[in-house]
Amino acid sequence: MWFLISGVVLLAAILSLFWFKDRLRSPILLRMAYHELTARLALVSFALIVIGLLMTGGEILRWLGLL
Repeated sequence: MWFLISGVVLLAAILSLFWFKDRLRSPILLRMAYHELTARLALVSFALIVIGLLMTGGEILRWLGLL
């Protein structure tokens, strides 16, 4: 569950960075948004969300007695 929450929080932070970049028209935020590290963090957040969903799905199946 913590993987899912941390992935969602990280993805929300990245999306808010893009929103603030457009809203404030800051060149610093523009460089941060299109930096290679931001792209890698987006992939990490996606992986955390997928792992979290798989682990949560396994827990739900275990609670239902299907595993």
